[in-house]
Amino acid sequence: MKSAETSGIGRVETVVIVDDDEADIAMTRRVIEATWPQVGAHAVKSGEALIRYLQGEDEFSDREKYPYPTFLLLDLKMPGMHGFDVLRWLTLHPPHNLIPVVVLTASGQVPMAHLAYQLGARSFLTKPLAASEFENMIGKFEPKSELRKQGG
Repeated sequence: MKSAETSGIGRVETVVIVDDDEADIAMTRRVIEATWPQVGAHAVKSGEALIRYLQGEDEFSDREKYPYPTFLLLDLKMPGMHGFDVLRWLTLHPPHNLIPVVVLTASGQVPMAHLAYQLGARSFLTKPLAASEFENMIGKFEPKSELRKQGG
């Protein structure tokens, strides 16, 4: 099993999906491709893999292939280093703490999302990810809003 999957090498903006569930990753990719097609999407399946990605270590050392992310979509419930641990790590490791993080939660886990806000998350979305919710959210965080106009 690959620890990271890529689509969009060479694109200007990059989203990293951090989720251990293949079906959720696939669904999130489809939503990103439908609503923000000019953005590259990469996926890692653990908090530990995300840290290696952010630091450009091991399999993520090629920044052309694995560019530094524009923002993160972070699942809170993962084995090993879960989403809350990732948020704590980001807080303690500038400049990584500047990346906007959107947490992904299952329906009914709103209290978990509130804790994520306290740890630095900028927003949260419920799974399965809906295109309309994602589109509204990226309007708030998109660093280069002209990209969407050019791509759509």
